[in-house]
Amino acid sequence: MIFEKRTERIVLAIFFVIALCLPLFLEDNSFFVGKATTVLILAVFVMSLDFLVGRVGLVTLGHALFYGLGGYLFVILTPEYEAVNFWIYALYILAVSALTALVVGVVVLRTSGIYFIMITLAISQMAYYFFFDSLEFGGNDGLFIFMKPETSIFGLSFLNLDNPSHFYYLALLAVLVTLLAIKIILRSRFGRIVEASRLNPERTEALGYNIFAFRLISYVIGSTLAAYAGLLFALQYGYVNPQFMTWEMSGTALVMSILGGLGTIYGAILGAITYEGLQYLFEHMSEDWMLLMGGAIILMVLLLRKGLAGYLEKLLEK
Repeated sequence: MIFEKRTERIVLAIFFVIALCLPLFLEDNSFFVGKATTVLILAVFVMSLDFLVGRVGLVTLGHALFYGLGGYLFVILTPEYEAVNFWIYALYILAVSALTALVVGVVVLRTSGIYFIMITLAISQMAYYFFFDSLEFGGNDGLFIFMKPETSIFGLSFLNLDNPSHFYYLALLAVLVTLLAIKIILRSRFGRIVEASRLNPERTEALGYNIFAFRLISYVIGSTLAAYAGLLFALQYGYVNPQFMTWEMSGTALVMSILGGLGTIYGAILGAITYEGLQYLFEHMSEDWMLLMGGAIILMVLLLRKGLAGYLEKLLEK
């Protein structure tokens, strides 16, 4: 069974039932449909980071590099005023992102611990300032996406990405595919070796496994999923700019992962929903919403040492 824990099955069942029905109740309110879509896209991004941090043991502050890269690659690779096929170009973007992650991974994985955090942060900020200073890529304003892609498969089109509800279901599909992909990887022999290398790298290497290769492949997987999330975010809002690549974006995703329950994967969904929900609530309560937001996060981290998923497991696994 892919989902071993009872809590995991219950939480995900409730989530997907509610998520499938949500646009039906919000059909006349495109703002909230768009907000829910953003939360789903962030959930994909946070799951990719949770996989690297919680299961592979690679704590990175440069994950947003690939989040931004996904959006920029779409603008760079596609004609400006022509609707391309989403699935074909998504594959192109994922392939280029994976190749980029492979090159970056070969460099950054020669370090570990605090040095790994610093070098991933440095490379991400280098990319940020490259796009920030580049007039060809729009500088600080970024680039606009004038035509959203079409989604036909063998001539049949089920989704119109100009329709907020249709885009919502595309993001929900991305959440499901990302969740299943990560869980299947973790349940495989590859996943067990990756976890072993996180828990005891010396013993794993002594057994004959090349932990550098396993970590590199994991880094490529996590980074490619982040690029897909960035692609979806850029398509939803119709633009991409250097802010996608800031260390703050990586830090926010890490906070969401911790709130949800580091390493649980499904907790990333809970973390994204909670963080975005609290931010929306506090923004409409006070001008000093960031102070309230910081206080709420500190309180949750102190009270929920294993995140929301850990707290739910404590309640439901008895």
